[in-house]
Amino acid sequence: MSINGSAVLPVASSQQLLEETARTELGSDDVAISLTAGSNKGDNYIGVVFRARAECRRTGKQLNIIAKLPPLNEARRKQFFARASFEREILFYTEIYPMLEEFQREKGLDTADGCQAFNQIPRCLGTCLDDCEEIILMGDLKDAGFDMFDRHQELSVDHFRMVVSALGRLHALSFALKDQRPERFDRFKGMVELFTTREQDDMMDQWFNILIERTLGALDSEKEPEVYAKTKKALDIKFLDVIKDLTTGEFAEPYAVICHGDCWNNNMLFKHEKGVPVDFRLLDWQITRYASPVLDLMYFIFSASNKAFRDQHYEKLIDHYHRSLSDFLRRLGSDPERLFPRKALDQQLQRFGRFGLMMAVMILPIITTRSEDVPDLEEMAEKMENGFDISEEANNFRSEDTEANYRQRMGDCCRDMVQLGYI
Repeated sequence: MSINGSAVLPVASSQQLLEETARTELGSDDVAISLTAGSNKGDNYIGVVFRARAECRRTGKQLNIIAKLPPLNEARRKQFFARASFEREILFYTEIYPMLEEFQREKGLDTADGCQAFNQIPRCLGTCLDDCEEIILMGDLKDAGFDMFDRHQELSVDHFRMVVSALGRLHALSFALKDQRPERFDRFKGMVELFTTREQDDMMDQWFNILIERTLGALDSEKEPEVYAKTKKALDIKFLDVIKDLTTGEFAEPYAVICHGDCWNNNMLFKHEKGVPVDFRLLDWQITRYASPVLDLMYFIFSASNKAFRDQHYEKLIDHYHRSLSDFLRRLGSDPERLFPRKALDQQLQRFGRFGLMMAVMILPIITTRSEDVPDLEEMAEKMENGFDISEEANNFRSEDTEANYRQRMGDCCRDMVQLGYI
């Protein structure tokens, strides 16, 4: 099967690594590989994904591999800071997660057991970080029954509990390592926040200003003056300056942890049995950061839920998260009451909770746009690179029949931010 007229990956070194990996995994030099597109329009923004099926001609044994490459289009590489993103994700798979896995094994935890350990990531089969030849090869989770949840549908409370429990275990590992093995952990505290690599980019400022205007347009200043005024004040800033303030690990100490960084529906695969989620995986570790644990929670909850859900479940989910983190910390041999008591979580929520609003400003236009209405990203990047009117491009992320849904969800996010005291 071919992609764009080719039966091979678009970069020769990537194809070579794919073939070498397939031969190693299948234990044979006689392997045939076919390719298909690995994602749908609107599912991926920083990477280009292919699905490879490798088969040993002699035995018939098969292996499915996901190949993730950066865009070849130079403008898109620049606009979506592809190089830095692949550097960060490869760092996670080759250095950060192996450290987390080794520490769990030292504590006698079965790292193959997702209930006992944090292992909710895809299996990394190979990477390359050469400039313009970046690639990440992963096991295809579809083989094990995992699928991307439709971002236009509502997750159940079971989905939410599963995700926040795993985030609790992920964050607990940072607390335990800082407590018991700081010499291993400390070098990751200096990870540069990827958003700040564009902080001098005037076009990014223009883009965010347009998104802010759209956010305020979802509110009625006369009917709810307090919500409008507090939202306007919270957003009456240089967007990237606020992101920098909220994502700087130093400002969250002593409670900063290694975060996933990009916790929205498209970066999660769920496995269901009879309609009930029984397992999931976190994908796309390209914005992994060292920051407050609250950032992952706020990003996920305020991008994936509506107000009716939050009214019923928000406080319970925060409790569930903290119980998961505390229980896992104890199993790792550290004291949660000393390292991250519930009072500290509440303080972090007050200090960093508005991150949920910032991410909603960015993500809700994407989530509420139908896949068929998502603009061509390479064409959009080229226009932005050549100085076209950026307001036209920013407004491409909307669908006429889902605009009311966007306005409702965005407005409700602002209302909850005020109600919770985060803005």
